Amino acid sequence: MRFSLFSILIVAAFIACTNTVSMPAEDDDTSTASSSSKKETVNEDGKSSSGKEQTEECVGDVGKPWNGTTAKEFACGAGTKLSPYIILTAEQLAKLSFIVGSNDKAYQGKYYKLGADIQLNEGKIIDDKGALVGDSTKLHKWTPIGNSSVAFTGNFDGDGHSVSGMFINTTSTYNGLFGNSSGTVQNLTVENSWVYGGQFTGGVLGLNVGTVESVTNAASVSGPDECVGGVLGKSSQRQYQYNSILKKLKNNGIVVGKKNVGGVAGCATYVTVEDVENIAPIEGFGFVGGVFGGIGSASKNDIRNTKNSGRIIGSHFVGGISGHCGGLGLNISSYQETSSYSCSNSTSWPCGKFMQAVNIAPISGKYYVGGILGVACGGSISLLSNDASIEGQYGTAGIVGSAAYVTSENMYNKGDVYGNDYVGGIFSYNKEGVTSSAYSSGKVDGDSLVGLMIGYNYNTTMADYYYLEQSDQEPFGLNNGGGVATPKSADEMKSEDFAKLLGEAFSYDSGLNDGYPVLNWEIE
Repeated sequence: MRFSLFSILIVAAFIACTNTVSMPAEDDDTSTASSSSKKETVNEDGKSSSGKEQTEECVGDVGKPWNGTTAKEFACGAGTKLSPYIILTAEQLAKLSFIVGSNDKAYQGKYYKLGADIQLNEGKIIDDKGALVGDSTKLHKWTPIGNSSVAFTGNFDGDGHSVSGMFINTTSTYNGLFGNSSGTVQNLTVENSWVYGGQFTGGVLGLNVGTVESVTNAASVSGPDECVGGVLGKSSQRQYQYNSILKKLKNNGIVVGKKNVGGVAGCATYVTVEDVENIAPIEGFGFVGGVFGGIGSASKNDIRNTKNSGRIIGSHFVGGISGHCGGLGLNISSYQETSSYSCSNSTSWPCGKFMQAVNIAPISGKYYVGGILGVACGGSISLLSNDASIEGQYGTAGIVGSAAYVTSENMYNKGDVYGNDYVGGIFSYNKEGVTSSAYSSGKVDGDSLVGLMIGYNYNTTMADYYYLEQSDQEPFGLNNGGGVATPKSADEMKSEDFAKLLGEAFSYDSGLNDGYPVLNWEIE
């Protein structure tokens, strides 16, 4: 995860056991000059790091773990965009939690900024497998910033710093460093932390209806309820009209849950998403995905540039990127051994726009398992690729486990697909969709309704479908709609001519993708 570089905060001795950090001057009338003005650190070339006068000394005992108390004041600052409240210590971060939880209106909509890494508990909290190793009886429990009743409404800039040693162990809802936010949280890493909670639980944020940008989670996150995610539990619309925004997010923390479990977010609806990634193992029962557990129905969904490289294990509705996209009529609340679902028509509960997604890690489940999506209902999906093995029992495919009323284009699957019933290289089942420009070169194996491209094609309009010829296997397990797919040899597929057949979204480079065509966006 890349973070913006900001002006260097000076840490100097002020009194014994107290550090001071200089604060840039405020440009508006809210600034208050200090009687002891200082300049920033001088660089090797003899110039200051920003050239601006320093007018306020920021006070805080930097680098020490939290003592469990709450500071009376922030380090410095006025809470404005040009002079944010600076947080240097865990006690000052606890003050932010307190003023938000107490709904102190004097601090609503303000600007906050970390001036140092924050340590909420000392020592190693989790091991490499995400298990709690710290002594829970001696750990300070963190109270999330915001809860079910009140949200954080300001702007929190981590400035590239980290929060570590966080310990949350509860069955209550809205859990994470932030429990509930309608503001902005950015430029932050949460690491070496343990988060266990109920509905809406994430490493960084429980519920987001604002903006989360340039944030990484490396905390272990788990919970028995729905909407459990690595970075955040749920992201949804704000003020019933605007999408929440997720940009440049990465999950590197193990996530374990039951329903709606995802590496970046457990649940997402009415979202604008760009450049998000999961690289950690994710495990759950229903609606399980590398990036999202489930993407709810919203025509305004705009999801781009998602990637999964973590092992995904689930049972019902499992995908490399998301367990589902679009509204479903189903019931898996009892967690039965069998499951069925129905998609509404494309205009009722649509997936929205879903594009530029890649999976490169093994995915396994039972019902409706896909390299990218477990199930897609309505909307448009495009520029998708899978290069890993996919295993399931019913409704298993390299790209989408099962789709209905979906417009899809520019896809390829190189992974091997294994299942029992309804098994396909691209779709296990595709109903009344429009699809074009796709190829599959992986092995596809199953017992019934098995196709190298689609297990069961039902009334779908198709064009430019190609598959790697493999013995006498057919492209469709059952083709009830007149679709056509063309066989190609490996040599034919590994050529510039084949890339041209697929269209402008594909490119050929013999040194990439084992010689098979690659999507342009993957190499840009």
